[in-house]
Amino acid sequence: MKYHIERSTLIDADKDRVLSFIKDFNKWNSWSPWTIIEPDCSITVEGTPGDEGHMMRWDGSVIGSGINTLVSNNGSELTYNLEFWKPWKSKAQTRFILEETNEGTKVTWTMDSSMPFFLFFALNSMKTLISLDYDRGLRMLKEMSEKGTVDADTTVNGIVDLEGFSYVGIQKTAPIEQMGPEMKKDFEKLMHDVIQKRGKSAKNWLSLYPKMDMKNMRMTYIAAVSDEALQGEDLSPEYVRGTVKTGKAFEIKHRGSYDFIGNGWSMGMMHIRAQKLKQGGVPFELYWNNPKEVSPHELQTSIYFPLK
Repeated sequence: MKYHIERSTLIDADKDRVLSFIKDFNKWNSWSPWTIIEPDCSITVEGTPGDEGHMMRWDGSVIGSGINTLVSNNGSELTYNLEFWKPWKSKAQTRFILEETNEGTKVTWTMDSSMPFFLFFALNSMKTLISLDYDRGLRMLKEMSEKGTVDADTTVNGIVDLEGFSYVGIQKTAPIEQMGPEMKKDFEKLMHDVIQKRGKSAKNWLSLYPKMDMKNMRMTYIAAVSDEALQGEDLSPEYVRGTVKTGKAFEIKHRGSYDFIGNGWSMGMMHIRAQKLKQGGVPFELYWNNPKEVSPHELQTSIYFPLK
């Protein structure tokens, strides 16, 4: 079964600057959505950047192994042959198309590949995951091209002891691309109802993700606060209550804007798969500071994957 993936972004930088980050594999580590998952992955770059035959080989314990080769470059369109060797073998052709506009440079990233027919049930989910990877990569490419750096970092903290607590929150299901604005409204409502209206406080502010519908790119989330100060409070029916259980969890630490929080989720899921860990609860983000009080690059977030 053949499939096509296409994602785009608009970058406020001239085409040559954007092109410099795409045509040179030595610069891919600054924005690649995959190598950021395993910074210590073995990478070998050969050939002249921008020229036919320029290639990158990688061999990691988490992101697998493969080779990416530049096969054509006319300054506005670059074509690559991409081969994956581990964790499974596959081939694809990818392209970057750069268009100059009045607002900057539009970058379109595509992939054309195929899957065996007997894996038809996994096609939509896989396309969604790759599309999300492309979105993460384009977001970082935009940041690098416009600012010269991605002011965020994500690290593996490993298996930790998690102290449980109960919570109260607002549960919704929304398309992935609309989650940011929706969650912002829900946390503002929590702030009003918990802090301002009742004069209460909360030790923990978090977002839980009980259901991830990758096939349809929709997510069920709960924007929540721990309820140690809300026991006995009469809340409206739109609020749900639940518990984060005490136990072991796999923790990813993220510093920086929530725009790049997807790096942490991808890192966590890939490391859990590579280490063959078994999840045993609802994954969640725990926010260590307030976006209204600190700048985006100072935000501190932990992503927890409860384990069995």
